[in-house]
Amino acid sequence: MVRVDDMVLVPKGSFTPFFLKKVDTNNSSVPATSPATSVDAFWLDATPVTNRKFLAFVNKHPEWHQSNIKKIFTDSHYLEHWKNAQGSADSADLDKPVVNVSWFAAAAYCEAQDKRLPSTDEWEYTLTDNDRDTDNLQKQIMAWYSVPNKALPVVGSKPANGFGILDMAGLIWEWTEDFNSYMAPPDSRNSGDKTLFCGSGSLNASNLGDYAAFMRYSYRESLRGNFTGKNLGFRCAKDTK
Repeated sequence: MVRVDDMVLVPKGSFTPFFLKKVDTNNSSVPATSPATSVDAFWLDATPVTNRKFLAFVNKHPEWHQSNIKKIFTDSHYLEHWKNAQGSADSADLDKPVVNVSWFAAAAYCEAQDKRLPSTDEWEYTLTDNDRDTDNLQKQIMAWYSVPNKALPVVGSKPANGFGILDMAGLIWEWTEDFNSYMAPPDSRNSGDKTLFCGSGSLNASNLGDYAAFMRYSYRESLRGNFTGKNLGFRCAKDTK
């Protein structure tokens, strides 16, 4: 494992995407297949961005402070957990993951660090750990979904995967650069694509038993760039070149 300045080098590799891809996208009669999707090597934050780091960002870039941010970039719940007199995170929460941040704010933070948000393929590849022990991963994620968190733990609370990345499952949801890259009609039975059906119930899924992935993609499909959530945060990525 190569780690520099709280970022881990994720090696080049491939994974089986949750959504199958067609051999010929211009011909809806061609059955979906599940070729491995290749991902180039990239750097990824070892943990999600913390309140401490995001506070330093808004102090340096006050246009992203709660009182200054333009309404077009967020909803009314932006950083609503920062409720102390200074409009910042309580000291006890500084090392917890920052949440209630919009995609725009997350992207701005990453850009300020000369980084970017990870793509969905990069994030899913890192989560699946190069397709190692996917059954156990699904069990871990479903266990997290079934028990609501009373309070967010500090980052680094969840064990590292084979790449050395912490908190990929069981801490928070995370923004990706292209979070809404796979959108389908609410009811695609008449769309001409017979692999999409029943209110997005199939969507070319490679594993119909992977309920955790269905939930992730369903959640992403509901998001908008200005949306915030009390369990939605992010981490940054960076190209190797």
